[in-house]
Amino acid sequence: DFEASQRHLDVLFNYQWVSSAGSCKGRCFELEEAKPPGCRCDNLCKTYYSCCSDFDEHCLKTAGGFECTQDRCGEERNDDHACHCSEDCLERGDCCSNYKSLCKGETSWVQGDCEEIQSAECPAGFIRPPLIMLSVDGFRASYLKKGKSVIPNIHKLRTCGTSAPYMRPVYPTKTFPNLYTLATGLYPESHGIVGNTMHDPVFNATFSLRTREKLNHRWWGGQPVSLVIPLERRILTILRWLHLPDDQRPYVFAVHSEQPDTFGHRLGPLSSELDNPLREIDNIIGQLMNGLKQMNLHRCINVIVVGDHGMEEAHCDRTEFLSNYPLNIDEVTLIPGSLGRIRPHDPKVVVANLTCKMPTQHFKPYLKQHLPKRLHYANNRRIEDVHLLTERKWHIAKKMPEKLRTRCGFFGDHGFDNKITSMRTIFMGHGPNFKFKNRVPEFENIELYNVMCDLLGLKPAPNNGTYGSLNAMLKEPPHQPSMPEEVTSPSPASDSDAALTHDLGCSCDDELSRRVHPSECVFVLQNKVWCYCDLTGVCVCVRADNTHLPFGRPAVMFETQYSLLHHVEFISGYSKELAMPLWTAYTLPRQVHTHTLDSRVSHDHFSMCNLEIWNYLQGTLLRRYADENNGINVLAGPIFDLNYDGLRDTAEKIKEFTADGAPPVPTHFYTVVTSCQEQNQTVEECDGALRVFSFLLQHRADNSEACNNAEEESQWVEDLLKLHTARVRDVEILTGLDLYRSTNLTYTSTLSLKTYLHTFESDD
Repeated sequence: DFEASQRHLDVLFNYQWVSSAGSCKGRCFELEEAKPPGCRCDNLCKTYYSCCSDFDEHCLKTAGGFECTQDRCGEERNDDHACHCSEDCLERGDCCSNYKSLCKGETSWVQGDCEEIQSAECPAGFIRPPLIMLSVDGFRASYLKKGKSVIPNIHKLRTCGTSAPYMRPVYPTKTFPNLYTLATGLYPESHGIVGNTMHDPVFNATFSLRTREKLNHRWWGGQPVSLVIPLERRILTILRWLHLPDDQRPYVFAVHSEQPDTFGHRLGPLSSELDNPLREIDNIIGQLMNGLKQMNLHRCINVIVVGDHGMEEAHCDRTEFLSNYPLNIDEVTLIPGSLGRIRPHDPKVVVANLTCKMPTQHFKPYLKQHLPKRLHYANNRRIEDVHLLTERKWHIAKKMPEKLRTRCGFFGDHGFDNKITSMRTIFMGHGPNFKFKNRVPEFENIELYNVMCDLLGLKPAPNNGTYGSLNAMLKEPPHQPSMPEEVTSPSPASDSDAALTHDLGCSCDDELSRRVHPSECVFVLQNKVWCYCDLTGVCVCVRADNTHLPFGRPAVMFETQYSLLHHVEFISGYSKELAMPLWTAYTLPRQVHTHTLDSRVSHDHFSMCNLEIWNYLQGTLLRRYADENNGINVLAGPIFDLNYDGLRDTAEKIKEFTADGAPPVPTHFYTVVTSCQEQNQTVEECDGALRVFSFLLQHRADNSEACNNAEEESQWVEDLLKLHTARVRDVEILTGLDLYRSTNLTYTSTLSLKTYLHTFESDD
C-alpha cells in the first residue's frame, strides 16, 4: 500500500550528521554503508554528501586514463592509476579492460564472432550467473540505425543476443519515473515517483533533482541512482566487485549513464554531432564486455543494456504560455516543461478555461481521471488534479520571461506521451540465459522486472507487469504461465424465449428442413445461421458461437450473474445487475447494429446510449477496418472505474457512486478489434498469429476533448480514438474479463498479444 509505505519510511527517515573525518584508503567502493557519524566510501557517498575527505584522492583516480595504451603495456605499477597495464595486473585483478587485447595480442570482444553460449560457464563459487544492467539515459531507439560504424559494441550485443525493435517507457517519459519502474515493475502512479519534479501534499514538500529533498528516503523507499562518479570508474568498480570472495560478491549490478541524454538535450536528437557521444557510450560498453572476457566471465554473466526514454526535437520558440489564456496564473502552481501539471483551487474551472481557447493550441487540458487510461497516471496523491498533455516538440510555461533570451539552451527534450515514436528507447540482453540471435516484439518497460527476477532466481514482488509475457527472451524461463480458471459461468437467460423470433416465411415441410420434434424443425441457412421453426413458420435464429467468438468466450473472473444472449448478428454476455452487456462480440464484414433491442430482456434492464463517437466507430470505422484486414472480430462493452484506480469497480463500489434508483453510468467504453496477421485468411479461419488493437474511450458529457468536434466526424473521431488506444491487458484489468481463451497460440504468445500496444505511430 503506497500510503502506508510512505508513512513507514517517513518515520524511518532522519537526517543524521555525517563527519568527513576518516579515510577511504583501502575502503574504495566498499559494499557496506558506513553508519553515521562515520564517513562513507561506497558508490553513493557523493550523492548523499557523506564521503570521507580523501574519497576523490583514493577512489576517483583518473591518472593514466581508463584503458591501456601501447606505451603503458608492461609499465611499472603506479598506485595513482585508475587501472593498470603492468605484468602483475591479472594476478591482482586490477588490469584495464583492454589489457589482454592490446598488450597480449588477444582478440577484443567486439572483434570476435557471435558465440552461442550453450550453458553458463562460471568459475567455481558462482552460485548463479550474475546480472549487470546498464541503463543509458535518453537513448532514442532510432539511434540504433547508426549501426556498427558508430556503435559497434551495441550493434554486436543486439545482433548476437536478444533484442526488441524498441522498448516503450512509462509516462511521463522522464528519467526518475522510468528508472524506478525498471527497478520495480510498477507504474509511476504505483511506486510514487511521478516525475523528476513533484509535490507531495501530505509531506508538504517538493521533490526536485536540484535539491537535497531528493535524498529523503520517504520519496523513494530505496536509494536514488548516483550520477556523480565517472561512468568508466563505475564499470571498473563492477569488474573489481566480481573479483570479491564468494561470500561477498554481489549478484546484481546496475549502472546508469547520463549520456547520451545531455547531448540529446543540447544538440537535438537529429544532430550528426551526437555520433561522438554515442561512440563514447559504445566504447564504455566495450570496456565492460572486454573486462568480462578478460576475466573469462563473458560466458557466465547476463548483461542487459536498456534505455529510460527517447528524445524529441524541442526549442524555446515552441512554448505555450498560460498567461495567454483566460486564467489567473497567480492562483495556480504549474510544474512546466514537456508536460504540465497544475495545482489549482478549482480543477474543473481551470480545465474549462484552458479547453479549446486558441485556434492553434498545442496541449490538451485534462482532469487527471480523464487522461487516456493507457497512461496509468491518475491514482496517486502526487499527481496534480489538472494535467496538460502536450503536443510533441512543444513546452508549457506559466508566462513569458521578463528578460527575453538571446539564445535557447536546448534543442531536444522528453517527457511527452509515451506512445510517440521519438520516446521509444532500447533493450538488448546477452548472456547464457538469453536466447541467441533472438528478436522479440516491442514491449513496455514494466515487463522487464519479472525477467530480471527470473535471471536472478527470485520470486517477483507484486507488480504491474504480466508475468511470462517476455518468456520468449529466455532459453529456459522458470515461470510457465497458465490460463486462469474462470470464476463465473453464464446462467440461462430465462425460462422461455431462448432467442429472438423471426418470421422467415419458412415451413417445416420445406426440403431444407430437418425434423427435430413433431412440432419443430431446424434450418441451416448461409453463414452458419441455425433457425428453429415451429409449424406456423415462426423461427428462432442464432449464429454458431465460433463465428462471433472465434477465440473463445470471454471468461468472467469475478463473482456475478450474467447470461449469454445469442443473436444472428452478435452474441452478448448480459448482466441484469448493470442493466447492460458485460461484453458484446461480433464478426465483420457483416453489418451489425449492436444496440438492437432484445425481446428477451425487459426494457427496465436495458440501458441505451447514443454517442456520436461510438456511432461513427460502429458505422464507419469498423467497416473500413474489416475491409483492410480481411474481416475483423469485435468485442465491446462498458467499463466502471469511478475511483480511477485503474481496476474494475465492484458492484458495491458502483453503488457508492450511483444515486438510488438511477442506472449505473459507465466511465468508459472499450472496443477490442482482432484480425488475422496472415492477410489471406479470414478472422474465422485464422490458424496463426493475430493482430489486435483496442480503444478505451472516456464516457464524457461532450466531445470538447477534440476542439474540431463541430466538423464532420471523419475529421476528428478516429484521431481521438487513436489517442485512447490501449492494450488488451488494460481492458482485461478494467473489466475483469479474460480474453483469447481458444486460439492456436501458445499461452505465452497470447500474453504477448495482450500486452501489445498499437500506437498508430509511424516508425523513425
